[in-house]
Amino acid sequence: MKSAKSTFRHLLGLYSLTGMVFATSSMAGEVIHQIDFGGEPNTSARDLLARSSFVLEHDAKNGDKINLYHTEDALHIQVKKPSFGILIHEQDIPEANHLRLHWGVSDYPQGASYEHGVDNEAIMVYVFFGHETYSSGSMFVPDSPYFIGFFLCSDGTDQLEQPYAGHYYKKTGRFICVDHPGQGKAVISEVNLEDEFRKSFGLNSVPPVSGMSIEIDTTASKNDGKAASFLQRIEFLN
Repeated sequence: MKSAKSTFRHLLGLYSLTGMVFATSSMAGEVIHQIDFGGEPNTSARDLLARSSFVLEHDAKNGDKINLYHTEDALHIQVKKPSFGILIHEQDIPEANHLRLHWGVSDYPQGASYEHGVDNEAIMVYVFFGHETYSSGSMFVPDSPYFIGFFLCSDGTDQLEQPYAGHYYKKTGRFICVDHPGQGKAVISEVNLEDEFRKSFGLNSVPPVSGMSIEIDTTASKNDGKAASFLQRIEFLN
């Protein structure tokens, strides 16, 4: 259930890298906001995330369900059982027009496919646009600003660069698979946020970036909800 897909706390009601693949060619622009996820292997990943102004919610706080640990160059997310977790980073970045993600999936959740209505993923990075909130379509699910969730999908599951609507936020939320790398492959994914917003919602005016979050959802996946991913860096560019 996608009831907590929001960056803002007041809306919450709620193994190694085996190679490098470049998903797209470089887009021109200067990095204006960057988060590096490497850290000391013996330091608590949750403590380091807190220092970077991330707030962990739902199963992200439960180490028995979602194990978070660092290597020198990445945050690793190991999902042990069906889980929904979210890591929230509130940040206005009004000049951001592009997004660059350094990441990968070590183990895809079995059966996950937005194409077939199983809205699960090993890792998804949300970008929120503006501060005005809109109805989710359900009185039980909080309102949210416009958002797009970018994720990695296994080959043969979802179409690349296809904006999928979820169970809620059908008018204001979209989910886009940006690449389907092999398990354990590190990729660099680049996204033109303005282009994707216009394509997803059919609007000419694009609200400024107002936040981001990292989500893990294996609540409807097979194989006991197991999955694994890693995240090296998030960059916003002008």
